[in-house]
Amino acid sequence: MINLYLEQTPPLVKIMKQGMYDKDWNSIYSAVHKMIPSFSIVGISVDFENMARKVQDFANTQQHTDKIPDYVQQLEKVCKQACIELEEELNVIKTTKNE
Repeated sequence: MINLYLEQTPPLVKIMKQGMYDKDWNSIYSAVHKMIPSFSIVGISVDFENMARKVQDFANTQQHTDKIPDYVQQLEKVCKQACIELEEELNVIKTTKNE
């Protein structure tokens, strides 16, 4: 699960950010939609899951799009932090396994 998150999340964050810059609502919707299920699996707060759902909804309806950049920035930050912490955990697991 950790490897899967680490492989899939950074590209999804990149697509989400690029979609925001391009005002490509479909890309934003799709990227966030794919990210949401992993939040609870890796222990990201439900607050960020709710925020991601708002981004998804705003991108889908193209309403309140002025709020998307702030939310995208916060989601990017939490996903990057999760990746850092999961990399550390994965290294501990590998080290312990090799002992």
